[in-house]
Amino acid sequence: MMDWTPIWHQAAAPAFAMGFLAGKKKTVVYSVISQVSGEKLRVRFSNHYGRKPYTIGGLTVWAQGEMHTVTRDGSCVFTVPAGESCYSDALTLPVTMGEELEIRLYYASKVMDSNMIEENAVSYQGNHTTDRELPPPRREKYMEQYSLYEAIPGMDQIEVFTGQPSKIIVAFGDSITAMNRWVKPLQRRLFDAYGGDYALMNAGISGNCLLYDIPGLMGASYGEKGVSRFERDVLRFSELCGVILALGVNDVAYYSQKTGAVISLEQYGSAVTDIVDRLHKAGVRVIAQTLPPRSGFVKKGYTPEMEALRVSINEWIRDSALFDYMVDADALLRDPKNPSFTDERYHQGDHLHPNQAGGMLMAQAYDLQKLTGEA
Repeated sequence: MMDWTPIWHQAAAPAFAMGFLAGKKKTVVYSVISQVSGEKLRVRFSNHYGRKPYTIGGLTVWAQGEMHTVTRDGSCVFTVPAGESCYSDALTLPVTMGEELEIRLYYASKVMDSNMIEENAVSYQGNHTTDRELPPPRREKYMEQYSLYEAIPGMDQIEVFTGQPSKIIVAFGDSITAMNRWVKPLQRRLFDAYGGDYALMNAGISGNCLLYDIPGLMGASYGEKGVSRFERDVLRFSELCGVILALGVNDVAYYSQKTGAVISLEQYGSAVTDIVDRLHKAGVRVIAQTLPPRSGFVKKGYTPEMEALRVSINEWIRDSALFDYMVDADALLRDPKNPSFTDERYHQGDHLHPNQAGGMLMAQAYDLQKLTGEA
């Protein structure tokens, strides 16, 4: 039966600097590989955090060197209502399994919903959605300084109309997930093993916590806590078959006497148990990832009490009978001589976020049969 199946997804969080750094008079370009074949494509936009509509000034999909224009209500320029999500018109476009599609999205106004999950995304000043040859990309100094990716504001899902809808697995995590260094190679492994039968969607948000809404101006951009966004970012998938829980390493970094009533082993266990119970009742498999090492990360003030909480949470995850499968990211990434630190071979220089080698190590550790339940 023909139906829409997602080939790309990101979770929405409030944009940095009230949206001024995310969009407005620039084109963002990135590529997506479809795990299914189909005859039509559509795009979903989010304006969950916006207080007023924003305007898309152009959206094109380039396939095999040819440009295809995406519209909404028949128009190339369209608005996304405040507080809502909406779809583009369906674009008639034959898509082949494994085909790479280039997405070009021009923002005519600032956008409040944003995220950074595509390391290879680039931006250009002005509208370049229809240019056959792109100019040199734009790269802000602050992005180089803080190792930030280009944001892809507003767009939160791309779908293909196909006769072979994929079963969806969602990676529900923080920046270690959002950076895609373990998600993309795991996506590739799933595709090589099962074709379009399964699709792994990235629902990571940089800085995100499971239990704690981070205060302050920057805190809002780290997204709503996981227990609050779970329904929107995980349960809304109609073909959901699995969830990888990879949240908590940021929670432990906010643990203190002031936050102890919110952030604790008991609170973590209770929240995860509630999530797992809801998923199991829906017939969804749950895969847990232990929390990776954090000592040495550039954020100051990581205390022995925080590290003790991380260790306790990991012991609980390992010993719990809740999960259908568990991947021990902590054991994979830690320095064997100093286990509160990430092995120097596996982080990007900040002692927390996996580099390409660390991400590949995590992706290769997954038993695909246990991940999918095919065993």
